[in-house]
Amino acid sequence: MTRHSKTHRSKTGRSKTGRSRIGRSGVIAVAVTGVLLLGACSTQRESLTAGLGVAAECTGPQARAAQQQYAETWRKAGEAIGLEGLSPSQADICEVDTSAYAKNEPGGGYRIALAAQGPTNAWATSNEEAFKHRAEQRDVDVLYASANGDVNKQVDNVQQLVAQRPDAMVVVPMGDAITGQVRAAAAQGIPVVVCSGRLGEGSGAVSTVTRDYELQGTLWAEWIAKRLGGKGKIAMLSGIAGVPTAELPKAEAKKIFAKKYPGIEIVAEQNTDWSATKAKTVAAQLLARYPDLDAIWSDSAITNLGVYEAYSQAGKPTPPVTGDVTNGFLKAVQGKNVPFALGAFPPEQSAQCLDVALDALAGEKVPSEVNVDAAVFTDQELGRYVRPECSDDLAVPTALPADLLKKLKLC
Repeated sequence: MTRHSKTHRSKTGRSKTGRSRIGRSGVIAVAVTGVLLLGACSTQRESLTAGLGVAAECTGPQARAAQQQYAETWRKAGEAIGLEGLSPSQADICEVDTSAYAKNEPGGGYRIALAAQGPTNAWATSNEEAFKHRAEQRDVDVLYASANGDVNKQVDNVQQLVAQRPDAMVVVPMGDAITGQVRAAAAQGIPVVVCSGRLGEGSGAVSTVTRDYELQGTLWAEWIAKRLGGKGKIAMLSGIAGVPTAELPKAEAKKIFAKKYPGIEIVAEQNTDWSATKAKTVAAQLLARYPDLDAIWSDSAITNLGVYEAYSQAGKPTPPVTGDVTNGFLKAVQGKNVPFALGAFPPEQSAQCLDVALDALAGEKVPSEVNVDAAVFTDQELGRYVRPECSDDLAVPTALPADLLKKLKLC
């Protein structure tokens, strides 16, 4: 998730750039535009396909292997910022039997629908372009529909896409309102992969591919607790109120602080709408009211950019901050003494979503949930990740090819 350009920023794709990009050659555009407000969710996955004729094995060796791999992403992420032994409270990952969806298309030629956020900001544009790039590599025709930030529009989009009878569908959910449409698609024999977000139980999706929000919230809470020795005053800054992308990590962090670190006092909670401009105003107010904050738990480097600007303007050192990764924040604080711990939410995870959909069409067993690998690092490794020659809007690190980055004007 990358935001930038300090005008208006919406999460997940962050910074609104004003670009309106429609499909590339070979992409069928059904609708245009959209904003990503990631869907709400449950961590239980066993019942996602219940009643739809799709079997899920949750206790066999393949399921256990998937659970171990899921837990491994937690361990690796924790160790990257000095947190040993980090593991999920539960990893209910099952292996979903997709043989009912198997199709034999010699040489490819699948038609896969993408119910997208829309290219309203750099993260979202990169997310969609990564999907389309992967589709070209795998000889897939894309049916594209963008919601333009309106969950009701996305409901209509999913219905329209289903009417075109795609072989499979990938949905970047903006909320639970589309659950019924996803369930209907699955009931009609269309395997659905939820991408870069979550839906609740009973959606019928064969798999959910995203970076674990609970992991993000846990990483940032534990890092702050370790840095402060379990005691101190902190503020919590999150994105748009009510949006799961903001609410889920924050809820997990608050639970950790309450259960494990009673010495950490949360003196303020504010929403910044993933806007550096608003975050700067919020941070200035916090600084005036709480001049002795020991740390700021944040879910966004866009927010952190505003925090840094507020503290710098006041001539005060920026307290330790957390969040996801934006090149603009890294560029702003390079060479400055700003302690941070960041965890990326890579836009190119959409390519992995497409791969899982193709696995389903091949009748292969797929994991009910995939926790996307992502870079996790502190200010000590800033030089390894910052891209001074690239746009503030670039999500770093990036796996997108250089020619695509140039096309998107990100590098």
